[in-house]
Amino acid sequence: MSATVERWSEDHVVSAAPDAQVVRAARKLADPRPWSDTGTAGTLLWGSCTGSGKNPYRVSIDVAAPAYKCTCPSRKFPCKHSVALLFLWSRGDVAEGTPADFAAEWAAARAGRARRAAAKATTAAHSRTPEQKARTAAGAAARAKRRDKLMSEGLEELDLWLADQLRQGLANGVDRRPRQLTDLAGRMVDAQVPGVAGRLRRIAGEIGSLSGAESIERTVEEFGGLHLLVRAWQRRDSLPEDLAATVRSHLGLTVRADDVLATPGVADTWAVVASRVVVEGRLTSQRTWLHGRSSGRWALLLAFATGSARASSPAHPGTEVEATVHFYPGRGQLRVALPDGDLRAAPLTDWDPPVLTARRAREAWRDAVARDPWIEAFPAVVRGRLSRTDARGCALTDETGMIPLADAPGPDDGPPDIDGGDLLMMSVDTDEPTVAGEMTARGLVPLGLVEAGGVRRL
Repeated sequence: MSATVERWSEDHVVSAAPDAQVVRAARKLADPRPWSDTGTAGTLLWGSCTGSGKNPYRVSIDVAAPAYKCTCPSRKFPCKHSVALLFLWSRGDVAEGTPADFAAEWAAARAGRARRAAAKATTAAHSRTPEQKARTAAGAAARAKRRDKLMSEGLEELDLWLADQLRQGLANGVDRRPRQLTDLAGRMVDAQVPGVAGRLRRIAGEIGSLSGAESIERTVEEFGGLHLLVRAWQRRDSLPEDLAATVRSHLGLTVRADDVLATPGVADTWAVVASRVVVEGRLTSQRTWLHGRSSGRWALLLAFATGSARASSPAHPGTEVEATVHFYPGRGQLRVALPDGDLRAAPLTDWDPPVLTARRAREAWRDAVARDPWIEAFPAVVRGRLSRTDARGCALTDETGMIPLADAPGPDDGPPDIDGGDLLMMSVDTDEPTVAGEMTARGLVPLGLVEAGGVRRL
């Protein structure tokens, strides 16, 4: 922790927060009075904040990574205590000193884990004999064969169920269908196709919130995609390799990050445009969209956590990072892997994004679906007049047409965690905003506003 970093600006601190609610709560806590044992040394920042419990919450931050640790129970990451401490530090209200024991222990544990991981990787790469490597490869091939058989059986069961639904009529059993889909998702987990399981749970939540013709229309659309995915898996050996890789990714088959990092990378200065957290049962994921200043390419960073752990991306909207990213295999694939190491972030300024009209946004979505028929979201920056379409909906409109503003699904397919139109209405002070978000089959999910060469997170 001997290295030093430039103190963050207030805008940089805001960009690190997971949402506006955390920023508001953190500003209230950014007062020296509830804090004790604060200090900074190199890249390490620490402090104790009095809360509602008997013991203060202990906060440790490595501002270079950045990485955060707080003893509070919040699932938001970084939490309000971490962001409040960053506000204090950014204002110069945290003095240099000797790390508190809890912060020093946390920093040492992080460094130890990094050393052990590096040593393990080096040992694994160099210590095995050719015979050991051959046995490992043979074992992996046998496991893959068993997995493929299990997957094929599970997907065949799914396809038979879909056919039964069509024979019986999709208008029949509408009330039972969400529960059936949820049960079927559990069986897909057993069949080792977690991607399909997650899709089934999402469909169950969506059609359960709709009624009448809208529910049937959504069911037809989603069931068609599932059937196509099953057929693609069954014919995977005849597919082009990039499309076969796309099919595997949607089924939930993972690719080792080390294998991805071994492919050629794309070096660029990446604008961190938008992010959102998705909670599904015990799994939390954070989706972060990047846009290359020179390459003009979009990239998606995914971070995962289970249980009470919190997913955290190393990149925060409203900043830019210099990095070499490596794209995962697959047609239309935007997910990337980053090499280990700290990302040096700076505030995003003078960003000139590829702004789309309503028509061009629809065309971009159509092109994305043509490349990947199972895609669920695609990044876009759209400018238009903000207007209400009815009592429930809002849209961005221009001379080329209209883009509905959609809601992002809430945790566990509950109520939306982002009410797209209402949130945007409350956040803008112009009739024609430039909105960064995710294009979906339902419209644009607004995640940020492009303003004065930067991005303001919604």
